[in-house]
Amino acid sequence: MFDGVHLGHQRLIARAVRVAHRHRGLSVGVTFDPDPQWVLDPKHARPPLMPLRRRVELMRLLGLDRVIVIAFTRAFAALTPEQFVTRVLVRRLRARVVVVGDNFAFGKARRGDVALLRRVGPCHGMRVITVAAVTRGGQPVSSSRIRGLVQSGHMREAHRLLGRPFELSGVVVRGSGRATRLGFPTANVRLDNTLHPPHGVYHVQMAWSRRRANGLMNIGTRPTFGTGPVVCEVHLPRFRGRLYGQRVRMACLARLRDERRFATPHALAAQIRRDLLRAGLAAS
Repeated sequence: MFDGVHLGHQRLIARAVRVAHRHRGLSVGVTFDPDPQWVLDPKHARPPLMPLRRRVELMRLLGLDRVIVIAFTRAFAALTPEQFVTRVLVRRLRARVVVVGDNFAFGKARRGDVALLRRVGPCHGMRVITVAAVTRGGQPVSSSRIRGLVQSGHMREAHRLLGRPFELSGVVVRGSGRATRLGFPTANVRLDNTLHPPHGVYHVQMAWSRRRANGLMNIGTRPTFGTGPVVCEVHLPRFRGRLYGQRVRMACLARLRDERRFATPHALAAQIRRDLLRAGLAAS
Protein backbone atom coordinates (compact mmCIF):
# COMPACT_ATOMS: atom_id res chain seq x y z
CA MET A 1 0.00 0.00 0.00
CA PHE A 2 2.87 2.42 0.82
CA ASP A 3 0.48 4.17 3.23
CA GLY A 4 2.47 6.95 4.88
CA VAL A 5 5.53 6.41 2.67
CA HIS A 6 7.45 5.85 5.90
CA LEU A 7 11.11 4.98 6.49
CA GLY A 8 10.60 1.34 5.51
CA HIS A 9 8.91 2.32 2.26
CA GLN A 10 11.67 4.84 1.59
CA ARG A 11 14.35 2.15 1.92
CA LEU A 12 12.44 -0.13 -0.47
CA ILE A 13 11.96 2.61 -3.08
CA ALA A 14 15.59 3.75 -2.84
CA ARG A 15 16.74 0.21 -3.57
CA ALA A 16 14.43 -0.08 -6.57
CA VAL A 17 15.62 3.25 -7.97
CA ARG A 18 19.28 2.21 -7.64
CA VAL A 19 18.66 -1.13 -9.34
CA ALA A 20 16.75 0.51 -12.20
CA HIS A 21 19.55 3.01 -12.80
CA ARG A 22 22.11 0.21 -12.80
CA HIS A 23 20.10 -1.73 -15.40
CA ARG A 24 19.14 1.42 -17.34
CA GLY A 25 15.49 0.59 -16.84
CA LEU A 26 12.46 2.36 -15.42
CA SER A 27 11.79 2.31 -11.70
CA VAL A 28 8.09 1.69 -11.12
CA GLY A 29 6.21 1.73 -7.84
CA VAL A 30 2.95 -0.22 -7.59
CA THR A 31 0.27 0.66 -5.07
CA PHE A 32 -3.45 -0.03 -4.63
CA ASP A 33 -6.57 2.05 -4.19
CA PRO A 34 -8.60 1.63 -2.12
CA ASP A 35 -6.83 -0.12 0.74
CA PRO A 36 -7.62 -3.86 0.40
CA GLN A 37 -9.17 -3.87 3.87
CA TRP A 38 -11.93 -1.48 2.72
CA VAL A 39 -12.90 -4.09 0.10
CA LEU A 40 -12.35 -7.31 2.04
CA ASP A 41 -13.19 -6.31 5.63
CA PRO A 42 -14.80 -2.84 5.65
CA LYS A 43 -16.07 -3.17 9.23
CA HIS A 44 -12.50 -3.18 10.51
CA ALA A 45 -10.98 -0.84 7.91
CA ARG A 46 -9.24 2.28 9.20
CA PRO A 47 -8.66 5.65 7.52
CA PRO A 48 -5.36 5.95 5.61
CA LEU A 49 -2.49 8.08 6.85
CA MET A 50 -2.69 10.23 3.72
CA PRO A 51 -4.78 10.66 0.57
CA LEU A 52 -3.80 8.81 -2.59
CA ARG A 53 -2.59 11.95 -4.38
CA ARG A 54 -0.07 12.68 -1.61
CA ARG A 55 1.07 9.06 -1.48
CA VAL A 56 1.81 9.08 -5.22
CA GLU A 57 3.50 12.50 -5.01
CA LEU A 58 5.86 11.37 -2.25
CA MET A 59 6.70 8.14 -4.07
CA ARG A 60 7.64 10.14 -7.16
CA LEU A 61 9.71 12.58 -5.08
CA LEU A 62 11.80 9.62 -3.92
CA GLY A 63 12.96 9.11 -7.49
CA LEU A 64 10.55 6.62 -9.05
CA ASP A 65 10.02 7.08 -12.78
CA ARG A 66 6.42 5.88 -12.62
CA VAL A 67 3.79 5.05 -10.02
CA ILE A 68 1.03 2.67 -11.07
CA VAL A 69 -2.18 2.65 -9.04
CA ILE A 70 -4.09 -0.62 -9.35
CA ALA A 71 -7.81 -0.51 -8.55
CA PHE A 72 -8.29 -3.05 -5.77
CA THR A 73 -11.54 -4.92 -6.34
CA ARG A 74 -12.94 -8.28 -5.26
CA ALA A 75 -12.06 -9.63 -8.71
CA PHE A 76 -8.46 -8.50 -8.31
CA ALA A 77 -8.35 -9.96 -4.78
CA ALA A 78 -9.43 -13.32 -6.24
CA LEU A 79 -6.30 -13.64 -8.41
CA THR A 80 -4.12 -16.53 -7.35
CA PRO A 81 -0.46 -15.72 -6.63
CA GLU A 82 0.51 -17.29 -9.95
CA GLN A 83 -2.07 -15.16 -11.81
CA PHE A 84 -0.77 -12.04 -10.05
CA VAL A 85 2.73 -12.82 -11.29
CA THR A 86 1.75 -13.48 -14.90
CA ARG A 87 -0.93 -10.79 -15.33
CA VAL A 88 0.58 -7.94 -13.30
CA LEU A 89 4.34 -8.44 -13.03
CA VAL A 90 4.97 -10.10 -16.38
CA ARG A 91 2.33 -8.88 -18.86
CA ARG A 92 1.48 -5.45 -17.48
CA LEU A 93 4.79 -4.35 -16.01
CA ARG A 94 7.24 -6.49 -17.98
CA ALA A 95 9.30 -6.57 -14.80
CA ARG A 96 12.92 -7.69 -14.99
CA VAL A 97 13.63 -7.12 -11.31
CA VAL A 98 11.08 -7.06 -8.48
CA VAL A 99 11.99 -5.37 -5.20
CA VAL A 100 9.81 -6.29 -2.21
CA GLY A 101 9.89 -6.37 1.57
CA ASP A 102 11.06 -9.63 3.07
CA ASN A 103 7.54 -10.28 4.45
CA PHE A 104 5.76 -9.51 1.17
CA ALA A 105 2.52 -11.46 0.63
CA PHE A 106 0.22 -11.34 -2.40
CA GLY A 107 -2.56 -13.09 -4.29
CA LYS A 108 -5.78 -14.66 -3.04
CA ALA A 109 -5.77 -15.04 0.77
CA ARG A 110 -2.17 -13.72 0.70
CA ARG A 111 -0.95 -17.17 -0.23
CA GLY A 112 1.91 -15.85 -2.33
CA ASP A 113 5.22 -15.05 -0.63
CA VAL A 114 8.84 -14.30 -1.43
CA ALA A 115 9.67 -18.00 -1.74
CA LEU A 116 7.04 -18.39 -4.49
CA LEU A 117 8.34 -15.31 -6.28
CA ARG A 118 11.88 -16.66 -6.22
CA ARG A 119 10.62 -20.00 -7.54
CA VAL A 120 8.59 -18.69 -10.50
CA GLY A 121 10.49 -15.48 -11.24
CA PRO A 122 13.35 -17.05 -13.23
CA CYS A 123 10.81 -18.76 -15.52
CA HIS A 124 9.85 -15.25 -16.68
CA GLY A 125 13.37 -13.80 -16.71
CA MET A 126 12.63 -11.95 -13.48
CA ARG A 127 14.98 -11.49 -10.51
CA VAL A 128 13.66 -10.93 -6.97
CA ILE A 129 15.34 -8.66 -4.42
CA THR A 130 14.14 -8.48 -0.83
CA VAL A 131 14.65 -5.54 1.52
CA ALA A 132 14.67 -5.93 5.30
CA ALA A 133 12.32 -3.87 7.43
CA VAL A 134 13.57 -0.67 9.03
CA THR A 135 13.42 -0.87 12.82
CA ARG A 136 13.18 1.86 15.43
CA GLY A 137 13.09 1.12 19.14
CA GLY A 138 13.56 -2.57 18.42
CA GLN A 139 10.35 -2.84 16.38
CA PRO A 140 9.69 -2.65 12.63
CA VAL A 141 8.45 0.64 11.25
CA SER A 142 4.94 0.05 9.91
CA SER A 143 1.89 2.02 8.89
CA SER A 144 -0.17 0.47 11.70
CA ARG A 145 2.44 1.45 14.28
CA ILE A 146 2.45 5.03 13.01
CA ARG A 147 -1.34 5.07 12.99
CA GLY A 148 -1.35 4.14 16.67
CA LEU A 149 1.08 6.93 17.51
CA VAL A 150 -1.00 9.52 15.66
CA GLN A 151 -4.23 8.37 17.29
CA SER A 152 -2.64 8.78 20.73
CA GLY A 153 -1.25 12.24 19.89
CA HIS A 154 2.44 11.26 19.86
CA MET A 155 3.34 13.45 16.89
CA ARG A 156 7.11 13.58 17.46
CA GLU A 157 7.32 9.78 17.58
CA ALA A 158 5.23 9.52 14.41
CA HIS A 159 7.60 12.04 12.78
CA ARG A 160 10.55 9.81 13.69
CA LEU A 161 9.03 6.79 11.91
CA LEU A 162 7.72 8.71 8.92
CA GLY A 163 10.92 10.66 8.37
CA ARG A 164 8.84 13.85 8.26
CA PRO A 165 5.91 15.30 10.23
CA PHE A 166 2.50 13.68 10.04
CA GLU A 167 0.25 15.71 7.73
CA LEU A 168 -3.40 16.60 7.41
CA SER A 169 -4.78 18.00 4.18
CA GLY A 170 -7.93 19.53 2.79
CA VAL A 171 -9.55 22.57 1.22
CA VAL A 172 -10.05 25.97 2.88
CA VAL A 173 -13.74 26.88 3.24
CA ARG A 174 -15.65 29.75 4.84
CA GLY A 175 -16.12 29.58 8.60
CA SER A 176 -18.28 31.30 11.19
CA GLY A 177 -15.90 34.25 11.74
CA ARG A 178 -15.72 33.73 15.52
CA ALA A 179 -11.94 33.42 15.54
CA THR A 180 -11.57 36.66 13.60
CA ARG A 181 -13.74 38.47 16.12
CA LEU A 182 -11.44 37.15 18.86
CA GLY A 183 -8.45 38.66 17.05
CA PHE A 184 -7.11 35.38 15.65
CA PRO A 185 -8.34 34.92 12.06
CA THR A 186 -8.24 31.30 10.92
CA ALA A 187 -8.33 29.25 7.76
CA ASN A 188 -11.15 26.73 8.14
CA VAL A 189 -10.11 23.49 6.47
CA ARG A 190 -12.49 20.80 5.25
CA LEU A 191 -10.24 17.82 5.93
CA ASP A 192 -9.71 14.89 3.61
CA ASN A 193 -11.03 11.53 4.75
CA THR A 194 -7.76 10.38 6.31
CA LEU A 195 -6.63 9.60 9.84
CA HIS A 196 -7.08 12.55 12.22
CA PRO A 197 -5.15 13.05 15.46
CA PRO A 198 -6.94 13.59 18.81
CA HIS A 199 -8.83 16.84 19.31
CA GLY A 200 -6.53 19.58 20.50
CA VAL A 201 -4.18 22.40 19.59
CA TYR A 202 -1.12 21.75 17.43
CA HIS A 203 1.88 23.69 16.19
CA VAL A 204 1.75 23.19 12.41
CA GLN A 205 3.35 24.33 9.19
CA MET A 206 0.78 24.94 6.47
CA ALA A 207 1.79 24.55 2.82
CA TRP A 208 -0.13 25.75 -0.24
CA SER A 209 0.73 26.98 -3.75
CA ARG A 210 4.48 26.80 -3.09
CA ARG A 211 4.09 28.82 0.08
CA ARG A 212 4.60 27.84 3.71
CA ALA A 213 3.73 29.46 7.02
CA ASN A 214 3.78 28.30 10.63
CA GLY A 215 0.71 28.54 12.80
CA LEU A 216 -1.63 27.00 15.34
CA MET A 217 -4.20 24.39 14.40
CA ASN A 218 -7.22 23.49 16.48
CA ILE A 219 -9.13 20.37 15.60
CA GLY A 220 -12.26 19.71 17.60
CA THR A 221 -15.78 20.91 18.40
CA ARG A 222 -15.01 24.41 19.83
CA PRO A 223 -16.67 23.66 23.22
CA THR A 224 -16.34 27.26 24.43
CA PHE A 225 -19.07 28.16 21.93
CA GLY A 226 -21.34 25.18 22.64
CA THR A 227 -21.62 21.85 20.89
CA GLY A 228 -21.05 21.49 17.20
CA PRO A 229 -19.43 19.41 14.46
CA VAL A 230 -15.71 18.69 14.36
CA VAL A 231 -13.84 21.49 12.60
CA CYS A 232 -10.23 22.22 11.74
CA GLU A 233 -9.04 25.83 12.07
CA VAL A 234 -5.54 27.16 11.43
CA HIS A 235 -4.31 30.54 12.62
CA LEU A 236 -1.28 31.87 10.71
CA PRO A 237 -0.06 34.90 12.72
CA ARG A 238 2.32 36.16 10.05
CA PHE A 239 0.03 35.70 7.03
CA ARG A 240 -2.38 38.22 5.58
CA GLY A 241 -4.54 37.24 2.64
CA ARG A 242 -7.34 34.98 1.47
CA LEU A 243 -7.07 31.22 1.21
CA TYR A 244 -10.64 30.25 0.26
CA GLY A 245 -10.63 27.32 -2.13
CA GLN A 246 -6.95 26.56 -1.67
CA ARG A 247 -5.84 22.97 -1.16
CA VAL A 248 -3.54 22.99 1.86
CA ARG A 249 -1.42 20.61 3.93
CA MET A 250 -0.70 20.96 7.64
CA ALA A 251 2.48 19.31 8.90
CA CYS A 252 1.89 18.61 12.60
CA LEU A 253 5.10 19.68 14.34
CA ALA A 254 3.93 19.26 17.95
CA ARG A 255 0.80 18.70 20.02
CA LEU A 256 0.48 21.58 22.47
CA ARG A 257 -2.60 20.71 24.52
CA ASP A 258 -6.05 19.13 24.64
CA GLU A 259 -9.05 21.06 23.41
CA ARG A 260 -11.05 22.34 26.39
CA ARG A 261 -13.93 24.61 27.27
CA PHE A 262 -13.16 28.11 28.58
CA ALA A 263 -15.50 30.15 30.74
CA THR A 264 -15.46 33.12 28.34
CA PRO A 265 -14.17 33.95 24.86
CA HIS A 266 -11.69 36.34 26.52
CA ALA A 267 -10.21 33.43 28.52
CA LEU A 268 -9.89 31.46 25.28
CA ALA A 269 -8.09 34.39 23.62
CA ALA A 270 -5.65 34.59 26.54
CA GLN A 271 -4.90 30.85 26.15
CA ILE A 272 -4.33 31.24 22.40
CA ARG A 273 -1.74 33.93 23.15
CA ARG A 274 -0.01 31.48 25.52
CA ASP A 275 -0.16 28.77 22.83
CA LEU A 276 1.45 31.13 20.32
CA LEU A 277 4.20 31.91 22.81
CA ARG A 278 4.84 28.23 23.49
CA ALA A 279 5.09 27.51 19.76
CA GLY A 280 7.48 30.42 19.22
CA LEU A 281 4.90 32.27 17.12
CA ALA A 282 4.17 35.24 19.39
CA ALA A 283 4.73 38.70 17.92
CA SER A 284 8.12 40.12 18.84
